[in-house]
Amino acid sequence: MSAAPASIIQWLTRYTGFPARRLDTKAELMVLFASAAVNEEPKPAVNGGPIIRKDTAQQASQRAIAMNRSLAHFKSDNRTAV
Repeated sequence: MSAAPASIIQWLTRYTGFPARRLDTKAELMVLFASAAVNEEPKPAVNGGPIIRKDTAQQASQRAIAMNRSLAHFKSDNRTAV
C-alpha cells in the first residue's frame, strides 16, 4: 500500500477508515487493479483528435465499381471435365 497513488489512499481513508480498518486483502487488490485500469485508459485528445478527411472521389469510384459488378452478368460453365 505504500506505493499506491495518493488518490487511492484518500479514497480508502474516506470510505473504509484506512489505516485503522482495512479491507479484505482481495478487496484491496481489486481497488488497486481498478485504479490501475483507470490510469491506463487513453485520454481523449484536447482538440478532438486527428482530422480525418473524406476522399469523395475515391468513395464515388468505389460506388461505381460496386454498381458495375452488380450489373455484370457472369456466365458459368459447369460442364468442364476434370
